[in-house]
Amino acid sequence: MSTAKENSILSDLTQQELALLSPHMKLLEVKQGDVLFEPGEKADHYHFPVTCSLELSIDMADGRFGSTAVIDSIFPIDLSVDGVVDYRCTVHRSGQCYRIPAWVFHEALRQSNRLLWRLLKEAVKISRMTALDSVCLRSHSLEQITAKLILMSIDESNSRVADITHQGIANSLGARREGVTLVIGKFKDRCLISTGRGRIELLDRAGLEQAACECYKSMQQIKLATIKDKPTD
Repeated sequence: MSTAKENSILSDLTQQELALLSPHMKLLEVKQGDVLFEPGEKADHYHFPVTCSLELSIDMADGRFGSTAVIDSIFPIDLSVDGVVDYRCTVHRSGQCYRIPAWVFHEALRQSNRLLWRLLKEAVKISRMTALDSVCLRSHSLEQITAKLILMSIDESNSRVADITHQGIANSLGARREGVTLVIGKFKDRCLISTGRGRIELLDRAGLEQAACECYKSMQQIKLATIKDKPTD
């Protein structure tokens, strides 16, 4: 059974803060590909991934969409008054998440400066990840960014295997599936990875990290950054 301690935001709560939220927390089972929010929808709930992760993407004019970030902390991060979501939020990795009504979470934020500070720090982290990804997609080759995405998916799975398809990679990168398939074929020929039905297994981490751009390590540093200097209420 999943617990609040498995989410980076909820695990930081004091007993008093958790007491405000816990009566309203609902644990959901979500599957890869499930859409939680569409652009323009009003966010009446906050989602806190526990064993799942969520991918944010933006629609493009040609019908494709590009990923902006994969998050495992909270969605939405936007605290605007109207609560309208600008991104499509899709389940990236199957698992569980807690859902809390927006009004409940907003009340907790009003009562806790420490929680508000924690959320602002998380917003900065996600903003940095999104900015880095944007530069990365414009500056590096398809081979480099595909290697980065596979490594991050492997890290996220906490194993040597990630449930990800060629089309899923193409969607996340805003690239053509045929190009991704060619790149993955090269990685297989170099014995960096092996593939199965909808799965990729890591065989040579050092080799795949060498194929990836420097943004992989930069992204890991951002994700692993500790929250410091939290104010007290």
